[in-house]
Amino acid sequence: MKKSTIKYLIIVIATFAVYGNTIRHDFVLDDDVVFRYNRYVQSGLKGIPDIISNGFLHGFNGRNDQSYRPVVLIFFAIEKSFFGNNPTALHLLNVLYYGLLCCLLFYLLKLLMPQRDEWLLLFMALLFVVHPLHTEVVANIKGRDEILHALFLISSLVFVFKYLKEHSKSLLVYGLLSFFLALLCKEMAVTYIVLLPLSLWTFAQLNQREVGAITAYFFIPLFLYFILRNAILDALSFDEEMSIINNGLTAAENYSEQLATTFYIFGEYIMLLFYPHPLSWDYSYPHFPIVGFDNVQVLLTIGLLAISIIGSLYFIKKRNVFAFCILFFLTSFSIVSNFFILIGSTLGERFLFFPSFAICILIVLTFHILVKKIKLQKGGAILNALIIALLVSYSFKTIDRNKDWENNETLFASGAEATPNNSRAIGALASALREKGERSQNASERNKLFQQAIELYQKSLMLYDGNADIFYNLGVTYMNINDLGNAITLFEQTLRLEPKNIRALNNLGVAYFRGNQLRKAERYFIECMRIDINFQSAYANLGAIYHNRGDIGKARRYYSRALELDANDMNTRNNLSNLGS
Repeated sequence: MKKSTIKYLIIVIATFAVYGNTIRHDFVLDDDVVFRYNRYVQSGLKGIPDIISNGFLHGFNGRNDQSYRPVVLIFFAIEKSFFGNNPTALHLLNVLYYGLLCCLLFYLLKLLMPQRDEWLLLFMALLFVVHPLHTEVVANIKGRDEILHALFLISSLVFVFKYLKEHSKSLLVYGLLSFFLALLCKEMAVTYIVLLPLSLWTFAQLNQREVGAITAYFFIPLFLYFILRNAILDALSFDEEMSIINNGLTAAENYSEQLATTFYIFGEYIMLLFYPHPLSWDYSYPHFPIVGFDNVQVLLTIGLLAISIIGSLYFIKKRNVFAFCILFFLTSFSIVSNFFILIGSTLGERFLFFPSFAICILIVLTFHILVKKIKLQKGGAILNALIIALLVSYSFKTIDRNKDWENNETLFASGAEATPNNSRAIGALASALREKGERSQNASERNKLFQQAIELYQKSLMLYDGNADIFYNLGVTYMNINDLGNAITLFEQTLRLEPKNIRALNNLGVAYFRGNQLRKAERYFIECMRIDINFQSAYANLGAIYHNRGDIGKARRYYSRALELDANDMNTRNNLSNLGS
């Protein structure tokens, strides 16, 4: 067996060693959005035309805006056809794709730095394999968009550098196609239009004119992508204003505070790259404080960033690899940094997935240079010991962190522990406990879980009382214990924040129906229909009201329409049969 083959085998073994414990995990978090409850994915191969002709979330919520990532959903649709809704198969595929990506990274490193010792390059690839920040991507089925986006971008770089070596135009075409596919996996791929010339300049020893000539070809797939995206999406961004719960930066009272807090959070990103603890699935408001430019962490971050940028711009002229790593990281991270546009997240570990490739190179090279500069005896052994110690510590952290992603309850419990001042994380754990209570057949256990959920929802509201979903879910919990008074109060509070929240309107109607206030209940169900003429629950519930009043004709009409909208509603079907002929 060739030495290079052994190194690829080491990468594959390392991948399964640290992520093998994710294969038996369940669907978690947004997996339902992109797979289990996405009607186009659930249609399998037949859903592919709809996937291509609509936005990323259209198959889940009917919205045709913001994101266009058909390649990811096509992968899922094909997998649905072969494996059904089997999370084990999907998690296994995530690990396989991740292993393939890591092998490709190693191959790219050999193309970029052929003069470097292969074991040094292997250490860089292995550091990427085991980095704990990658758990969100690999352990979460929805993270496939990050893996495929990175896989196609790295493939494009490989094809371009192979083209420079072999001068085969077909390789350049493959590079263009790979870039286009990366764009159809995630919008972050647009940064490649800067990353490519940066890579060519640093490693290919081309002059500026040659770098520009090759890069120019890649504007073709970029323009095609924007044309396709604009033609298919109804809007390039969400219509509603960014909420505090989605991005805590909107809680800043002015732009100065927003910018200072963005620097503060950027400092948190940097720390997580080197010391990935604690980790959470969410870092929402008010986990991070709103700060000003007098904050020490903000000042240190600005100073470090300024030195890094100025130094990198100076040394990149000399094709310096350290400068390349810093500029690669900053460029690939820029779109999700919140510096230029506010995105729907305050901080996300997944955003560091692709940019961390450059940091893995930087860390290993730093160890190598330090050992070399100090001129220690047995320097090679010391270097190996330092890197292996880091790999082992990161591996144990990754294996342990993977356990949190087993299911929603374990994930949300870990998030509440890691970010105790996070309103959304606390509320998510409350919902997981409430749903567990709804499934339980044991009355004592149900009541205990509902009480725990109520306490957590109340804690979430103490942290931030502007989240309509928390009021709504707390109302549902009170409905579960038949406390209709508190439920009605909470649904009304939900409607003060979101007047057209159709779920709150419907549940208000249900609460009044249970309290035998049929006139009030009827008013809320009719209001639901004004918002959505095809809202199935409103028809079923109105049928029940008229059934109770003895208006058999109206009851039958509304029950029948409800069954047209959802033929699987057995409760309504039974009610209809009870009307008699």
